[in-house]
Amino acid sequence: MTADRVDSSSDERLALTFSQHVVRLQTAFEQAIAPALAAQGLTPAELDVLAALRSAGTPYQRRPKELAAHLLLTTGGLSNVLRRLDTRGLVSRVPDPSDGRSHNVQLTPAGVTTAEAATTAATTALQRTLTAVPAATLEHTLHQLRSILGAVDGTRTALPAVRYLPDDPGPGVPTAG
Repeated sequence: MTADRVDSSSDERLALTFSQHVVRLQTAFEQAIAPALAAQGLTPAELDVLAALRSAGTPYQRRPKELAAHLLLTTGGLSNVLRRLDTRGLVSRVPDPSDGRSHNVQLTPAGVTTAEAATTAATTALQRTLTAVPAATLEHTLHQLRSILGAVDGTRTALPAVRYLPDDPGPGVPTAG
């Protein structure tokens, strides 16, 4: 067996182990927020859309194409989520002031209230899940994950994560980007 084969095999095991740990963390996070989502009658994708609109700041709107790219959803998948949120009166389509042919998606007042309640409940659940992890470990790991995402995405720095908090929540409040 050549040295290249040993390295390749080791690299493959490392990649597989890393991806398994990421999936396990994602599953743990999904399980942690499931009760909060159930209480609001939301799916994870619906929460992500509401959170992305909320984090845009007043007037809580974005272009659908921007939302899809930000959330890594297909346009078809986003359309289904938006249709469900619109049916519940949580979002509406409003004319895009910069392009009269297009529309933006905007949180309704009920959508703002739901987004705030759901994001607060989700972030509280996530924080409880991570209570045993020292803040310094989380900060270091977050830096490393951004580096990995940048490499995987083929960019110098990865896109910021979906924010469950507004971009400027106030002094002393960390954000998840």
